[in-house]
Amino acid sequence: MPNLNSPSGRGPERRRASRRSEPDSVDRLLDGAQATFAERGYHAANVHEICARSNVGIGTFYAHFDHKRELLKRVFVERVLRVGVPTVDDLNDHARLMTRIERAADEPMVAGLLRAWYEALSDEPDLAQFQAEWQPSFLIELAATIGEARRRSPSKQPRLDPAVIAWTMTTLSRELAIHDRPGVPDLDTLARLFEELMFGTTRS
Repeated sequence: MPNLNSPSGRGPERRRASRRSEPDSVDRLLDGAQATFAERGYHAANVHEICARSNVGIGTFYAHFDHKRELLKRVFVERVLRVGVPTVDDLNDHARLMTRIERAADEPMVAGLLRAWYEALSDEPDLAQFQAEWQPSFLIELAATIGEARRRSPSKQPRLDPAVIAWTMTTLSRELAIHDRPGVPDLDTLARLFEELMFGTTRS
């Protein structure tokens, strides 16, 4: 029986040629992969199941991806990282901050995908390396945004460094995503906590 999680025998030139113009089947693969990874996690998901859910053939998968880790990385980039850091206006408005937290970590599909991502990091060095490359720049950008939000705020400035706050917000958002609901703060409470860290007071 073939290994459904290994590359096919296609040569690299043929794969690169196929990737130059990505058809609708790639979008279907991304949708199917996000749903499968979110529901089953990284290790339990397999290429055959993802393809069946996406209504594409195994050959189509290997025309665009060499391994399911590459598909997970693509989904992670397009469905999680592209959300980006909150804007200054997001940080200065309680309702908008709650919405950003929800989009980044609390929506079931995103939360499930984040759980699959962190599950994969322990076994996939390529993904762990990618994580190590993008996370510092993300934290730097978030810290800069927090600093600008503070400058626009009339509230008393707290003493915590924006970089520390950025790391804390990112870590708590990750915990919100990857852990079961019981005992996890609701969005309103988490937003208030973030506001206390950033401004020394809440926005609502």
